[in-house]
Amino acid sequence: MEKDKLFCDLHTHSNYSDGELSPRELVERAARYGLAAVSVTDHDTVKGQGEALKAGKEFGIEVLTGVEFSVRDGDTDIHILGYLIDPDDSAIEEKLKWLRENRRKRAREIIDRLSDCGVNLSFDDLLEKANPDSIGRPHIAMAMLERGVVSSFQDAFNRFIGYGSKAYVPKNVLSRDEVMKLILNSGGVPVWAHPASNIKRTGLLTGLIDRGLAGLEVWHPNHNSAMENAILRIASDRNLIPTGGSDYHSRAAMKFDVGGKRVSYKSISLLKKAAVSGHLS
Repeated sequence: MEKDKLFCDLHTHSNYSDGELSPRELVERAARYGLAAVSVTDHDTVKGQGEALKAGKEFGIEVLTGVEFSVRDGDTDIHILGYLIDPDDSAIEEKLKWLRENRRKRAREIIDRLSDCGVNLSFDDLLEKANPDSIGRPHIAMAMLERGVVSSFQDAFNRFIGYGSKAYVPKNVLSRDEVMKLILNSGGVPVWAHPASNIKRTGLLTGLIDRGLAGLEVWHPNHNSAMENAILRIASDRNLIPTGGSDYHSRAAMKFDVGGKRVSYKSISLLKKAAVSGHLS
């Protein structure tokens, strides 16, 4: 079978950030489901890439290196995926270390605010669920769910830790320009993750393209078919690579399992071509 007729999941998260599975388990699951390739795109860390690449060889599935950055562009927060990055790049690791340190500080502040709301969690409670380098709100939501404080994973975000809620704490992030340079200088390819909520802001998109954006995530659990079609048209009009994936964290957190949202291997072929050509045509 021609590779471009096969399917891939280019957006998953392991327990090195806020997912429930190890990189090896994610890769094994992707292989078991018949995918041709998978990318582990953890938030603010590349520490799981070595394990994922090794698992790819073990299970006979291609693994693309990846990472997901949170980015602030003016007053807008967006996410940028970096594919085919060098996980040993010292500049990326320096910035990721700073982000991880701030993640820990943020988690402690959220716990303090939850206490003010009558919800008593400790940092040690979170360490039972999370890598200490990558504690995030999903870990806090899971701890609240297991203690019966909330009725569902989403309930924790809606009532306590989502944007604008009582215990919400803004996250320290890098600037748009800084993230784009980090990805590009590492030999990677930047893609705007789940862009539906801001895709119509043409100035935002143009600014990203001017700084090396190569793709748009079209297929994502938060995108309905109308959104996907609209983003796909924009990708075509702006000569951007369409990508997609399940954004898998855990069964409790996401609507789809690994491979539940997927993309043709053709997207990987285009990402590799972009990496070789330097992204900008």
